[in-house]
Amino acid sequence: MSHIAKGGMIDLKILRKSGIVLILLVILVLHTNVYAADALYRLMHNDHDALVIGEIISADENDIKVRVEKGIISGKDLNVSSAKKQLKLVEAKIVSSFSYNFFYNEYGNSIINPSVGDYVLLSLEKYETGFKIAWGAYKVDSLDYKNLSVVLPEDPNVWAKMEAAAIKAFVNSDGKVNEFSFDGYAKTVHAGEEQAVIFDGSDEYESDVIPEDIINILEDINTTEASASVGIIGGADGPTSIYISGSPFNALIIPIIVSAILIFIIGLAVGYFVKSKSCK
Repeated sequence: MSHIAKGGMIDLKILRKSGIVLILLVILVLHTNVYAADALYRLMHNDHDALVIGEIISADENDIKVRVEKGIISGKDLNVSSAKKQLKLVEAKIVSSFSYNFFYNEYGNSIINPSVGDYVLLSLEKYETGFKIAWGAYKVDSLDYKNLSVVLPEDPNVWAKMEAAAIKAFVNSDGKVNEFSFDGYAKTVHAGEEQAVIFDGSDEYESDVIPEDIINILEDINTTEASASVGIIGGADGPTSIYISGSPFNALIIPIIVSAILIFIIGLAVGYFVKSKSCK
């Protein structure tokens, strides 16, 4: 009896340690997901000094010059009362090193470096004698904002495709379409008040042309100012992403609640099993 009880105590200690590790992992995943959502939301709501499309014309280790073809200004500001003035640039000097979003290996290292001739989409913040990257640096396939797409690495994960689709719709609309929702279960991305589907991960074919329903949204925006009600959220690949309507704050609260409930239920079940075993 005492032997079993002692074994039960050991099992409980292991359970507690495993529970702590599990909780830390959940917090880490949630932090990463919410940061990704927050960064994308800020990029699409003018929380920088400039968002530019351009071509890299020179590249040194810590000094990259970009000829600016087009500046994108969102139709909505993050801080309406104190909106950041968006700079109109002809050329931008990036004085700190950066890597393209999505192009990272399993160790978090960049697998492609910015080079002369690259077309880029950069969120910029004034820094010392030039600029640094604020909320993202993306390699794109064109300088034509109406048709460009974000360049992805080979075999990208579904979340990269979903985020790239949202950025494409945002840029192609010249910042007018700026509210999106992501459904990690269905692997879909919706845009605007009409909740038009701009990406469907269940389809093998992905068109580079803006869907007709998005064009209709843009035409509506030209006549009436849209009041978007869907907040942008971020997440990991697949089913760990949860569809949420509302603000980015809700994107944090709901996953935490769901994760806490799951951890609590699993803990109760395992604890009950260990206790039953020790009483035998």
